Amino acid sequence: MHRRFTILPSVVLGGALLAACGGGTESPAKPAPAAPTAPATSVEASVPAPALPPVPVTPPLTADERAVAPGRIYFLAEREGGATIDVILPSGQGAKTMLQGTAGDGPPSVLPGPVAPGGELMAIITVDEHEGAHFERIEVRPLGAEGELGEPLWRSDAAPQVRSPAWSPDGRTLAFEAAFSSFRDIYAVDLADRTKPKLNRLTDHPAGNYEPAWSPDGRRIAFVSSRDGNAEIYVMHADGSEPQRVTHFQLDDWGPTWSKDGGLLAFVSNRESADRIFLCKPDGSELRRLTAEKAAPDAKFEPAEAEPTFTPDGQGLVFSTRTGSQQGALRCADLATGAITPLTAGTSFDREPTFSPDGKLLVFASDRDGDPELYLMRPDGTGVTRLTERKGVDWLPRWSPR
Repeated sequence: MHRRFTILPSVVLGGALLAACGGGTESPAKPAPAAPTAPATSVEASVPAPALPPVPVTPPLTADERAVAPGRIYFLAEREGGATIDVILPSGQGAKTMLQGTAGDGPPSVLPGPVAPGGELMAIITVDEHEGAHFERIEVRPLGAEGELGEPLWRSDAAPQVRSPAWSPDGRTLAFEAAFSSFRDIYAVDLADRTKPKLNRLTDHPAGNYEPAWSPDGRRIAFVSSRDGNAEIYVMHADGSEPQRVTHFQLDDWGPTWSKDGGLLAFVSNRESADRIFLCKPDGSELRRLTAEKAAPDAKFEPAEAEPTFTPDGQGLVFSTRTGSQQGALRCADLATGAITPLTAGTSFDREPTFSPDGKLLVFASDRDGDPELYLMRPDGTGVTRLTERKGVDWLPRWSPR
């Protein structure tokens, strides 16, 4: 179970997160090597990499702060009886199991996907392994007033890969990637009429298309495609028309996410050997690297950045960075100055930052107390408070607004 925590299942990646700071990966399968191209111009980072200040130890959140925090938090729990989707209030009360998976030694059989804006629907990923065959599905379930999961309103066909669900801003359409009749393409199910969901295919290319991410206005979708020889970022209209290539490099780019105003894309790339976060305009212009962090002195270990998360005002970006083979920290970058604020110390494995609907708190997963558990803190990294307390692995938090 602990090993699974250190490697985020690719089936749940996708969907931009809204965040607030300061006061997702399977890289797409690589195709055959592309024809040689001229080296790209070096990309400057936002700012040189000064030594980061230490993370102060602060008192935990107050009971009042937790009591007034909105919504509830769904998460993946792995115990002896198998994987379950559980829910808990920010206060720590009301913990209960909402969906039971099957027991076994393979991957979790159920995983929580994103909650739709408004908190009425939730995407669930199911995984079935039998006699060497692996199949995935996505289903959409309504959420009840007490957090209960209703019966599926829609369930996809099974395929070897059905993953990366992402809700449109209006909560009416769920985009995802699937290998239904191709290597991988992007689909969208329209749930405007919940009695008659309509499935649409948005891409049709044999090379593979992955990780859809909706623009804040719902008019465009950023995605990853290897159609031009290696994994690059593309943007298309929400109906799948007019795909435009955004990045151009001979290595891989993945994990696109939008700033709240739609003016920037953040993504992860291995173009500099280690995984780094880059920023650019949706047309590919003004490309820059988020940080100037260099390789670690230990040649066996290379720092890696992941999970870019824009602040609602677009002025900051929260991300996770691997600080050791079994260690990772959460940090926040000021996009104007490039200054990096450490939110956690990186002496444990901290990841999966997910912000409350009002932006006043975030929940994240950490193994700082042994078993991976969920923790709360303020956006500036203060007030770290353990949320889940049961033996076993708790992770993949999804904060619902209600």
